[in-house]
Amino acid sequence: MAVPYFDYPTRYAGWTEDVLDAVREVGESDEFILKSRVAALETAVARRTGAAEAIAVASGTGALTVILTAMDIGPGDDVVTPAFSFISSASTVALRGARPVFADVDYDTAMLTVATVEAVRTTASRAVVPAYLFASSPDMPALRALADRHSMRLIEDSAVALGGQVAGRPAGRHGDAGVYSFFPGKPLGGIGDAGMIVTDDPELATTCRMLRNHGQDLNVRFLHHLVGFNSRMDEVTALFLLRRLPHLDQFLAERRRLARQYGALLREAAPVVLTPPGDLTGQSVYTYVVRAPQRDDLRSYLAGRGIETKVYYPRPLHLQPAFRHLGHGPGDFPVAERLSRECLALPLHPELPAGTVERVVEEIAGFYRQGA
Repeated sequence: MAVPYFDYPTRYAGWTEDVLDAVREVGESDEFILKSRVAALETAVARRTGAAEAIAVASGTGALTVILTAMDIGPGDDVVTPAFSFISSASTVALRGARPVFADVDYDTAMLTVATVEAVRTTASRAVVPAYLFASSPDMPALRALADRHSMRLIEDSAVALGGQVAGRPAGRHGDAGVYSFFPGKPLGGIGDAGMIVTDDPELATTCRMLRNHGQDLNVRFLHHLVGFNSRMDEVTALFLLRRLPHLDQFLAERRRLARQYGALLREAAPVVLTPPGDLTGQSVYTYVVRAPQRDDLRSYLAGRGIETKVYYPRPLHLQPAFRHLGHGPGDFPVAERLSRECLALPLHPELPAGTVERVVEEIAGFYRQGA
C-alpha cells in the first residue's frame, strides 16, 4: 500500500459536515470578510496564547508583511533572517525594500542562534526574524535578550508553531510580534490560506488592523490613513478554524507520539539517520525531518517502495536566484547548505494508519543495509 506524505482526503474526511455547515452559515448571512466569526477567532487565539491582541490576516506570509510594514521597516534597514527557512522569512523583508541579512543556523536544530546572529548583525540591523521549523524552536529568551541589547525588533516567524511552548511561554509570544499560519498542512490547518498576528503592543496592533484592510480607518469606511494591503481573512475560513481550534492539543499530542515512535525505531534500526533533538515535549511538531546520509538516493529508494517524502529545503535562501543581488555564493553559510543536502521529511500526521511508522523505518533501514 502506498504511503502518501500527507493525506488530505483522510484528514478532512471527518470534517466534511463542518466545512459544509460553515459555507452554509456564512452564505446565509451578510458577513463574508472580517466580520463576527473572524473576530471570534481572534479572541480565541488571543485567549489561547495569552496575547493582548490577535489580528487575523490572509496568510502567514501576509502576517509577516503587515508586521514589517507596521514597524516601518524599509529601505536602508537590515533584517537578520535565517539562511535555511521558507522563503517568506526573507522575501517579505526584501519586498519592503529592506535588506535580508542571512545568518547561518545550528546544525542540530536548524535554528538561528545568538552567535550566528551576532556574526552578521550590522549597525543598520533593525530587526531579527527567527523561524520555527519542523519540530524545533529557537532559543527565544536568548534572542529576546540579544534584540533588547541591540535595540532591534524581534519578530517570531512562528507560523508552524501554534500550540507549542518555549521556556514555559507560548511560541510566538516572546517577540514584539509573532505569526501563525493556517495553511491546510499546518497542525491547525484550514481549508485555504489564512494567518494570525499576535502582539501585546496596542499601537502596533491598531496599525496592523488598518494595514491588512488597505490602510483603512477602523471605524470610518473609505478613509485610508495608510497605504495597506488586501490581507483579510474570510468568514468561512474563520468559522472552520474556530471548530478545529479546540482539538489542537489532541492533534499535537498525536503528532508528538508518532514523532517519538519514529525516533525510537530509527535510533535502533538506522542510527546513521539523525533524528530531531530532545523529547519534543511541548513542541508543535509540524513535520518530522531527519538528517540522512545519501538523502537523494534514500528518497528515490523509498519512492520505489511507495513511500512519499519531501525535502525541506533543497536550496538554502542565500543560493536562491531571487536573492542573487545580495552577492552570496556556495560556502557562505555551510550549515544551511549541509542541511539542504541532508534534510528529509517523513510522513507524519495524526491520521497516519497504524503500522506506517514501522514500515517507513524498516524500509529506511533496508536502504542502509544494502549499502553496508
